[in-house]
Amino acid sequence: MPRLISILMLTIPTILTFMALLSLFLVLNNIIFAYGAYWFFYKFLGPTISHRQILETKPTLAQINKEKRRTFLTLFIFLLMGTGLYICYRLDITKTYYVWDQRGKWYFFLSFFLMHQFHDLYFYATHRLMHEWKPLRRFHFAHHESSPPSPFAALSFHPVEAFIQGLFWYITAFLIPMPAFWLFGFYTFMSYINMWGHNAYEFWHKDLFTHPFLWILNTPTHHNLHHKYHKFNYGIYYNIWDKICGTNHPEYENHYRAVKMKSEISKTSRIFKTMKL
Repeated sequence: MPRLISILMLTIPTILTFMALLSLFLVLNNIIFAYGAYWFFYKFLGPTISHRQILETKPTLAQINKEKRRTFLTLFIFLLMGTGLYICYRLDITKTYYVWDQRGKWYFFLSFFLMHQFHDLYFYATHRLMHEWKPLRRFHFAHHESSPPSPFAALSFHPVEAFIQGLFWYITAFLIPMPAFWLFGFYTFMSYINMWGHNAYEFWHKDLFTHPFLWILNTPTHHNLHHKYHKFNYGIYYNIWDKICGTNHPEYENHYRAVKMKSEISKTSRIFKTMKL
């Protein structure tokens, strides 16, 4: 314990600097993928992409303000947890390392893939647990007050759920040898995907389910239906675990095709108008 205290005392300026930089990183991600996405899709493009709208309604101003407040608290929890993880890294008790190609250039890319697949499983398992295990359900359902969701809902969590989401980074850092770069890079990638999942508009391929490559991916429709019905559709990046475990919403594919059919009709109508037919 005295050694730990002395190490922390010696590195307090470094820790404060890290906290300032991490705060900036978290805020910038939120500005880009929440505020930026909301402005771009709902305000700038909104009037021209109504044919891509997934659900019948849009989020209210009161809902968005609540999402912003909860996101601020989530970011604060992430800041504290991130700082704790940084201290663990400085104590050299994690598997995280600084030099990006320390384990070779191939492993640099492989480590991202491992982290990505692990998070896909972790999210599915914890997300489903928060729905099916009563002690956690009431905490998670704070997130479900966002219906339909907006990009601001991506991090709109109860503090307990924010902790569960943050715990992933600790498990990864202690289990998977990982260049520190990916802890930040993957968070940005996750924020990007989270933005799409909480977006009200569908942009994926109309023949997604029969496409030779894209069929494996999740869609904004998938997560929007989760927010509407409060069950089914627990995955984040891929539709693998929902397919294996039989937890896709029964109407998911039909609803997706209906949204895409509306888009195709709108495209055809615009072509006819252009040709003045």
